[in-house]
Amino acid sequence: MSTLPPTHSPRRALLWPAVLVTILTGMGFAGLKFVLIGEIALGFDPAHPPIMPFVWLDDVLHSAIAKGTLKEAITQGLAAVLTLGVLIGYLVNAPLAGAWRVAWLFVLSSAGVGLGALLTLWFNPWLTSLFVGLAYGTACAARGKVVPLIAAASGRSNTLVMGVINASLVISLLAGTVMGTLLNEKIDSPTARHVALFLFAVLATVVGLKVNPPEAPPIPFSVGMRDLVMGTAVMVRDRWALIVGGGLAWGIASAAVLAAFIDAIERLHMKPEHAVILVIFPAIGAIIGNLASYRMDRNVHVVIAYVALGALIAGYQILVQGFLSGAFSLVFLGALFAAPTNVLDAKLMAFAAAQGNPGRGSTVMSLVHNVFILAIGSGLAIALFLGWMRPVDQFYSLAAVAVITAIVTIWAHLDDIDPSAERSFSGEESEPVKKPVLAERDSE
Repeated sequence: MSTLPPTHSPRRALLWPAVLVTILTGMGFAGLKFVLIGEIALGFDPAHPPIMPFVWLDDVLHSAIAKGTLKEAITQGLAAVLTLGVLIGYLVNAPLAGAWRVAWLFVLSSAGVGLGALLTLWFNPWLTSLFVGLAYGTACAARGKVVPLIAAASGRSNTLVMGVINASLVISLLAGTVMGTLLNEKIDSPTARHVALFLFAVLATVVGLKVNPPEAPPIPFSVGMRDLVMGTAVMVRDRWALIVGGGLAWGIASAAVLAAFIDAIERLHMKPEHAVILVIFPAIGAIIGNLASYRMDRNVHVVIAYVALGALIAGYQILVQGFLSGAFSLVFLGALFAAPTNVLDAKLMAFAAAQGNPGRGSTVMSLVHNVFILAIGSGLAIALFLGWMRPVDQFYSLAAVAVITAIVTIWAHLDDIDPSAERSFSGEESEPVKKPVLAERDSE
C-alpha cells in the first residue's frame, strides 16, 4: 500500500466501525463453520447414509462409518475447504486491497459470507464452503489495510490499532464458534439457522460501509500482484525456517482444537454446547503464551516448547478424562503453541522491517499460515475418510508434526535478526531504514 499522503481532505477516522465489522464478520464466518459441522458431522445418521454419486466414494463413506472416523473426517475436511477458499482468495485479495477502498472490501466480505449462509441450504455445502472462504479472505485483506490508515488518520500507533483489531478478531471467532454450536442445539429448523446467520451478515455489511478512513490513490491491481509474487519469493528464500516453522505451528493448533472438540463429544460424551466451551481455553493459553514469549526468543527455547507441545498432544487422550482436565490441558496447549510461534512470527516481521518491507512480513506470513493449515487439516481429513487412521491417531500425527516443527526451527537463526529492526517494528525509536522504491508501496 502506498505511503503517499491521502489526497482527501483531513477528517477524523473512527476505529469502532472497523472493530464492529471485524467482530460481526468473524462471528458469521465461525458461526457458519460450526453450523455446518453440526449439520453434516454431528447430525450424521450412520443408519441412513446418503447415496454418493460415485461407487468408489460410496465405498469410502461406508468404510469411514465402519471404522468410526467419519465425524472427525468431516470436521477436519470442512475446516480445510474453508481454508482453501481463503488461500485461493489470497491471490486476489492481497493486490485487491491496494486497488479498492477498504469499505468495499469489508462489504464484499460480509455480503459473501451472508450469501454463502443461504446458498448452503440449496447447494452442495462443501462447494459453498469454498465460496465462503473466498469471501472471508477479503476481510483478512481489509483488516491488513485498515490498520495503518486508521492509525495515521487518528494519531494512534499502529501497534495499538493492530492490537485492538486482533483482539476483536479473536473475540469474534470464539463467539462465532459458540453461536454456531448453540444455533445447532437450540434451533431445529436448518432454514431458521441459516437465515439467522444471513441477517447477521447483513448487519455486518451495513456497518462495513461506515469504515471510511482517508486513503492514498489506488495501486493498480497488476502492480500489487507483481509485488506480491516477488515479495513472497524473496521472503521464502531468505527466511524459510521462520516461515515454515510458524506455518506448521498454526496448522497444528488449528487441527488440534477441532480434534479436541470432537473428542470431547465422542469419547467424553459431552454435549456440543459444553464441548465448545473447551475451545475457549486454548485462546486463554495463547494469551498467556504471547505475553511470556519475549522471555524465550532463543532457538533452544523455541525448540523445547515445540517438543513439549508434541508430548502434550501425544498424551492428550490419557491426560484428558473430563472437562476440568481438558480445560487445563488446552490452556497449556495454547501457551506452548503461542509462545514459540509468536517469537517466529515477530522475528519474521522484524527481518522484513530490516529489509525496508515491514508490510511484506505479515502478508507472506498470512499466506504461509493458511497453506499449512490447509495441508495439515486436509491431510488428516483424507486419512480419516479413507480409514488410514483412527480418531486417536490424529493426536499422534499432530505430535509428530510438532517434533518436525522443532527440528525446522533449528535453522531459524533467531539471533541473526537485527535488534534495532525489532524495536523499529514494535514502535520504538530507531534509525530509519532506507527503502527500495517498490517496497514503499507495501511498507504500511
